[in-house]
Amino acid sequence: MNLMSYKIVALLFFGLVSLKLEINSISAQNWSFVVKQDANFRISVPDGKNTYRLNELDHPVFGPLKIHHYTHVDTFSKKGEMVYTVFYTDYPEDLVHQDSVELLEEFFLVTAESAAYSVAGNLIYSDNVQNFHCPGYTFRIHYNQGNAVIRSRAYLCCSQLYIISVASSAEGVSTQNMFRFFDSFALIQDCKSVKGN
Repeated sequence: MNLMSYKIVALLFFGLVSLKLEINSISAQNWSFVVKQDANFRISVPDGKNTYRLNELDHPVFGPLKIHHYTHVDTFSKKGEMVYTVFYTDYPEDLVHQDSVELLEEFFLVTAESAAYSVAGNLIYSDNVQNFHCPGYTFRIHYNQGNAVIRSRAYLCCSQLYIISVASSAEGVSTQNMFRFFDSFALIQDCKSVKGN
C-alpha cells in the first residue's frame, strides 16, 4: 500500500474539521447517546449543536469512498468550547483490514502524522490503544501555535475506519468530558457479524 494513498485519505478526514474555538460557555450540560445505525456505532455526547457532512471521493487506489463526518459542538462546557467529532469510512476489504497486522502500525502512524499536517500542527504523542476489541491508536496534536489541541482515537474495525476526536483550546479541555466521550464509543454490532465474515 502506498503511503501517499493513506495520507490523501487522512487529510480528507481532518481537512473537514472547523476548529475555531470562539463560543463562550454558559451553563452545565446533560449527556445523551447518539446512535448511528447506518455507521454501526453509538457514542455519548453533551448538549450542544450537531452537524453531519458527507464527502464522496473517487480515490485512485481505494476507489469510491464515502467519508462521513459527525460534529458535535459543546457550547456549555465551563472550560470553553469543545468540538467532538467522529469520522467514519468504509475501505475495500481487500486493501485495508484489521487482520493486516503488518500494515496497521504504519497505517495509524501515517494517519496521525497527516492529521497534524492538515492543521499545520505538531504530533506530540501517539501510541497503540488496547481498550477496544478492534485495533486502535491514540494521538495528540498541538496546533494554532500551541494554543489549541486535538486528542484522537482511531479504530480499524474490519475495513471500517473510525476516528474520534476532541478539539479545544490548550487551557480549556475538560479531561472528564473527553474521556467520557472516548470511552462511550461502541459498535452496535460486531463488524464481522455486519460484514458476514
